[in-house]
Parts: sequence; C-alpha cells; structure tokens
Amino acid sequence: MSCSICHALGLLFLLSVRWGAEACSCGPTHPQQAYCQADVVIKGKIVSSKIITLGNSSDTNPQQWIQYEVEQDKMYKGSEKIERVREVYTPRGDFVCGMVLGPDQMDEAYVLSGTMGSDGKIFINICGLNKAWRELTPAQQLSLDGSYEAGCQCTVVPCLWLPCKAANDQCLWTDGVLNGNWLGAQTQRFTCRMKASGLCQWVSAKVARARARAGQDNQ
Repeated sequence: MSCSICHALGLLFLLSVRWGAEACSCGPTHPQQAYCQADVVIKGKIVSSKIITLGNSSDTNPQQWIQYEVEQDKMYKGSEKIERVREVYTPRGDFVCGMVLGPDQMDEAYVLSGTMGSDGKIFINICGLNKAWRELTPAQQLSLDGSYEAGCQCTVVPCLWLPCKAANDQCLWTDGVLNGNWLGAQTQRFTCRMKASGLCQWVSAKVARARARAGQDNQ
C-alpha cells in the first residue's frame, strides 16, 4: 500500500472514530484558509465517476473511493507539483466526509482543492474548498486568482465566542459568532492580508486584487 493511501485511510479512520458512523462534521474553515492548506486548487468540470478500491489486494476490509474524472479549466495552486489534474479521489460515503455527487451534479464546473499523495493522486473531501463554481460569490472567484495565495502568510482563526483574541499574524473570523452562521461578509467578500508591519487585517477582495496588481500588497 502506498504511503499516500495509508495517510488517507488513517485520516478517514480518525474522522470516523471522532464523529461516528452517521455523519461527517467539519470545523469552520474560511475559504482562504482552505486554499492555503491545500496542495492543489483548480477550477474544473467533473464529467464522470466510478467506484474503485485503493490499497493492497490482501486487505480484509478495503476502502472504496470515488474517482472523479476532471476536465481542468484553470489551475490556481500546485502547478509545481502536477502539470494537469485529470482525476481526483474522495471517500465513498459522506459519513467519512466524502464528496458524493448525484447524477444531476455532474458535468458542471467546480472549484476543487485537495492534498497530493506521494503517488500523485489528489484526495478531496467536503471539509475543503470543494463546491460548485456557481455557488461561489464573485469576490471568492476573484480571490482564487491570487488574493488567497497572497494571504497565506496569515492564518484565519474562527472566533467561537466573545471575547476572542488573535495574534498579529492572524485575522479573527467573526461571521459565526455575530451572524449565527459562517456565511457572512468576511467569508463572502474579504481576504486576510499581511501589511508591511507584519499585522494581518481583513481587506475586501476588490481592494486586495487592486493592491496585488499595483505591487502595493504590503503597504
């Protein structure tokens, strides 16, 4: 069994032990943080799927995966690791955080982010930045093209209750505690960027994009 598959199976085991076999639960993760934690991020169309088994044929309880065939449209992150993404892999079952799509969800564009195994396979799950392109806000779509990457020096920290504090290299994500959900303005329209002083702060996606293009990102 390859090291990447061992790692992925170990993660699935920990998820199933922690959350039980009935449902997958993901902690709040800002889109920028999900982007920064991923090895590869692309925009692409999922065109087909099939069930496969990864691992050693001698395993008594082999793990089944869904292999999605992808037509890549654009790569935002990971070009130094892989030239083009043609398949991604996810657990077969949403109780282990698999991204299980129905027939009516195929053949459309998605943003896909995942980790790369030692054998080059890309593994995705519903806790990452994996969703239909049409579900992203215009600001999120814009931020994928450089702004999220430029903010990876910072860490977006969810504020779960007030008062909450952040270090200089962190941005407090308060959508959840102020709005009752994590789909507020900071999620939909803002990125976290580091100033020249080393202090991270929220910046609107349009402003962040303009600063990056003008070479003024750290002012």
